[in-house]
Amino acid sequence: MGMVLTDFGRIAAGGICGLLLTGFAAGCGAGSGDATVPFEASAQSGSAGSPPPSGSAGPGAGELDLRRSGDLAFYQTFDVDAGASARHYRDLDEGARASTAVVVARVVDVVITRTFEGEVADDRFPMIGVVLRPTDVVTGSLPPRAVDRLTVEFIGTGYDEEEVAKLKRRLPAQPGLWFLRFDDERPRDGFFHVVSPQGLFVQGTTGVETPLTNEGDGDLGAEGRTYRRLSALVQRVRGVR
Repeated sequence: MGMVLTDFGRIAAGGICGLLLTGFAAGCGAGSGDATVPFEASAQSGSAGSPPPSGSAGPGAGELDLRRSGDLAFYQTFDVDAGASARHYRDLDEGARASTAVVVARVVDVVITRTFEGEVADDRFPMIGVVLRPTDVVTGSLPPRAVDRLTVEFIGTGYDEEEVAKLKRRLPAQPGLWFLRFDDERPRDGFFHVVSPQGLFVQGTTGVETPLTNEGDGDLGAEGRTYRRLSALVQRVRGVR
């Protein structure tokens, strides 16, 4: 069974930005046989020069631009329905200003954070948390308790615990550039959300990709995809407020 994941913040507001977990092909994971492949491009890459969060080492430009076979497939298991209810931003600057923080981070875990029950017994809404380890705060700031570890929360229906276990076995090694907003409505929970389906960038084969969605023209995601190297995109966004 697939898993439908939706940004909880949009659900609460009456909108839906659906993330459909479409299933897992046996060869799509980042297993022990996956190779680390350097991105082949002649474009100049930027340097990740600002201090990383305390207790962690920020990745250098070369590491940001590496693509490990199978990593992108992890993100692409989330098929985003970027409908009219999804938030869109005109460009990178607008997306960065809407974010609590834009961070370079690695996925270190996938967890079920909590479950809500509807009016009927079978109407259950599990909250899915993608746990990140930030290595570089590119712009904005993180609450002190989120500096070394934070959870990006989504809501799912029809989930299967075995599917979550499969995700745990396929955690990507490559870092991503995450545009995140803190959930101010439930600050005690300490969860974050991506600002929109276009709010995640990773290094692809021929350039930067938005693995949660390829939709959008002339917006945040489209501008980010014009970059050939993730390190150059990081430098472009750094310090924007």
